[in-house]
Amino acid sequence: MTNQSYVVGTVREIRGTNVVLRLFDNSSQMTYFFNGKRYSGIMIGSYVGIKRGHYTIVVKIEKEYAQDILHDTTIQEFSKDRFIREVEAKVIGSFVREKYVSGMVAFPQIFNDVILLPNEQITSIISGENFGGNQPPKNPEAYFTIGEIWPEGIPYKVNWTKIFNTHIAIFGNTGSGKSNTLTRLYKNLFDLKKKNILDFRKSRFVIIDFNGEYVDQEVLTTDKKVYKLNTRKSDGDKITIPADKFWDKEMLSILFGATAQTQQPFLNRVIKYYFEKKEFEKNINGYFGRAFVITYRSPSKEALDLLKYSLDILDIEHKKVSSWIDYSVYNPLNPNSYYSVIKIKGWNKGDNNKWYWNADADNPTLIEEVKATVKRISELFYTNELQRKIRNPIVQLRLATCFQMIFDLFYNTIQYDHIAPLIHRIEARSNDFDKILKIENSQEVREIFNETNVNVVSLKNVNKDIKMLLPMLIAKISYDIHRDQFAHDKIFNLIVDEAHNILSENSTVESEKWKDYRLDVFEEIVKEGRKFGYYLTIASQRPSDISATIVSQIHNYFIHRLVNDNDLKLLDKTMTSLDYVSKSSIPNLSAGQAIITGISFDLPVIVKIDRLPKEEAPNSSNSELLDMWRSEGKE
Repeated sequence: MTNQSYVVGTVREIRGTNVVLRLFDNSSQMTYFFNGKRYSGIMIGSYVGIKRGHYTIVVKIEKEYAQDILHDTTIQEFSKDRFIREVEAKVIGSFVREKYVSGMVAFPQIFNDVILLPNEQITSIISGENFGGNQPPKNPEAYFTIGEIWPEGIPYKVNWTKIFNTHIAIFGNTGSGKSNTLTRLYKNLFDLKKKNILDFRKSRFVIIDFNGEYVDQEVLTTDKKVYKLNTRKSDGDKITIPADKFWDKEMLSILFGATAQTQQPFLNRVIKYYFEKKEFEKNINGYFGRAFVITYRSPSKEALDLLKYSLDILDIEHKKVSSWIDYSVYNPLNPNSYYSVIKIKGWNKGDNNKWYWNADADNPTLIEEVKATVKRISELFYTNELQRKIRNPIVQLRLATCFQMIFDLFYNTIQYDHIAPLIHRIEARSNDFDKILKIENSQEVREIFNETNVNVVSLKNVNKDIKMLLPMLIAKISYDIHRDQFAHDKIFNLIVDEAHNILSENSTVESEKWKDYRLDVFEEIVKEGRKFGYYLTIASQRPSDISATIVSQIHNYFIHRLVNDNDLKLLDKTMTSLDYVSKSSIPNLSAGQAIITGISFDLPVIVKIDRLPKEEAPNSSNSELLDMWRSEGKE
């Protein structure tokens, strides 16, 4: 020992940046106290110093073994004096006059003293800032503590200014603590606002919550807006999006699964003819009038079905507006059949069972009946209830597809059977979208989630289709808006828990086109988002299910326990910042422990993340069986 340092060994061998250290007998304790400071003992993954002049060279322990001084395998007797403790370590940096510098600043020499490092210096090594010297960090408020460094037990300080402007991934098996880590990170940040240290201004944080884990009042922050979406009922919350972002040809084709050869061109015509001029509400009378006249002149079963459906969309009873179409069933052989015979005034059935039009010449009053019908519909449009429905873009889309299909059927430009599945999908998904989306005029809504800084979107009560579609829709629209309105005074953080649900590369329940589009949206964000202040945080228990492109573009990682070989192989391929000791530790991490690494961290470090109190923790814990099943009659 010297007056300044606690010496525990000496340098025995140097192999480039690796060194072999011979330790003395006083090096086997877990904790030491010397000159009023606390020191951690030497073990795999810990940091020690090598004194050389005014340099304190820092090395990280990677391997430990007992050196047999006898070198005689015929003697199998164990004695303490026979073995010397040695470790292999790697040079990672140096302290130069109390300031830590990462990298190869100085090389050790044989017989240099090996010393223990105080906790303040270890914190400086890991964080990259000077916490124990004469010159503390310039901005101490830029740090918060999220846990303790393992094995030293030193509080781990994170520079949040280097994290939340990066893409973040949190990986770990069920029960490993990844939800606690996600919540701890962002809660610490939001608490800085609560303490008036920060003001997020126009910045946004949006959490996609698949299982309703973050909706409780105390979770993350009390100052948040929760969107409890529901496709089972009509009384759930709605997300407001600008109308011009909804009327995107490619977006609509993907949302409603339009096939490339027939349905997508049809949908493109609908958008072009009815929505490019943004005058659908103004021209609704004309659209309905044309649909009635075309159906009246060429009354096929399909056209009549579509016309009836367009009236159903607006809840208009057919009998109130139509005196010339008879929707009655006429089939004595099968009373349950639908439209086996269509009976329309002005049409006669010939001997060949074909219908012939003869009203233009013989019954001109039918023209007036059609005009009267259209007029009655037009009068209905002036009611407040119908006006409200027509202003809904989703209703407009449903009506426009009916009108366009009637028009195309009249000119024989489509096959009904080819387009009908698209109409049915629009009908089914429009009902869901109408329950969760509110589409407003683009001049009134410039961005989504504009009420508060922190927003939680709960998908707990939505169906499977919406769980797949909505996160992509939110990501696409919010990224486009943020990129188009990019300014250096705001950022957007999209946080996706259970990210494997929407970032899987191996999904078999969707078309290749939809899967490619979904992945393209998120891959563009992870590749280009940083330039525009748009950042992605993902948490997943199965990183191997996530696109390797996305995983490789992540900046910082919080890795909890993973045991699946595919997950470990993916991390090995995509993460170059992990050293051998860290990689080998992943399957053996205990609950709450995480390896933190990435571009914002000088070194990978194992941290025991602080556990949140029950009322602030996400609702992801196991059921407490003793509390649930405890007998009330127990004496």
